[in-house]
Amino acid sequence: MSSSSKEKKKKFTNMVSKQKSTDQQDNSKQTDDLNEDLNVLKERAAQLEDHLRRAVADNENVKRIMQRQISDAGDYAVTKFARDMIDSCDNLKRVMENLKDDDPVHEGIKVAYQKIMNDLKKHGIEEIDPIGEPFDSNLHQAVVEREDNEKEAGTILEVLQTGYTIKSRLLRPAMVVISKKSADCKNS
Repeated sequence: MSSSSKEKKKKFTNMVSKQKSTDQQDNSKQTDDLNEDLNVLKERAAQLEDHLRRAVADNENVKRIMQRQISDAGDYAVTKFARDMIDSCDNLKRVMENLKDDDPVHEGIKVAYQKIMNDLKKHGIEEIDPIGEPFDSNLHQAVVEREDNEKEAGTILEVLQTGYTIKSRLLRPAMVVISKKSADCKNS
């Protein structure tokens, strides 16, 4: 082989080597760029997945809250009507107290009163009967204190106006008389 041919061959080999090296560098750079893009996409996918999970959880919470509100609205929709009805029941009670037991009108009113009370119970409206129980400001309204040394202070002695709950929620507090110790007992 001639020297010019060897030189040409060497130039060609160098050129091919340079091209391979350049191609490898380009491939390496492209791979790095692709890996970087892939990492960015993976991070974005993780963020979107997190947002989706949060949105689904928020949606479930809103759904649960709405169901509870709908249930409460159904349960307590009769509140105003119930208050009017218990006022009518109070009036019927007063009438029964003023009529004699052997009066036929008394029996009719008593039957009507019992029917109304049963209907109220069907809808979760219950009377509060606190006589003998300790005073609870969440359920009772104390209007009078009466000395009674036989009972603990704060015990309900008498109910002046019946209280009512609707599905365990206070509809009207019971107006009550509570006990207190006499001044003589306190000093002993």
